[in-house]
Amino acid sequence: MPPDEKGIVYYDKDKYHTGFAADISKEEADFMYASQGAFYAKGFVSPITDAAWRHKPAYGLVATEDKSINPDIQRAMYSRSNTRVTEVKGSHVIFMSQPEQVAAVIMEAANS
Repeated sequence: MPPDEKGIVYYDKDKYHTGFAADISKEEADFMYASQGAFYAKGFVSPITDAAWRHKPAYGLVATEDKSINPDIQRAMYSRSNTRVTEVKGSHVIFMSQPEQVAAVIMEAANS
């Protein structure tokens, strides 16, 4: 996803549903596409000097059918940070398609 002239990254409209939100309806994906906010590409390369996972327990979700961030890359990042991982079958937007499973992980983290 190359940034535009202002450094903002947008998902290609023709690829959004299948590449980002494959497990929700096309109508929901179309709404999400139309309402997406600006995401600056520099966010991908900004250094983090004191990551919270170094000091606090970390919880994460791997969307096993994610076409935006390869699940193997997610697993590798989580492994490096000693994150407690829950795998959920779904696309990048498991918070939409599997909200109960995502909420359960959030509640587990909050209660720990």
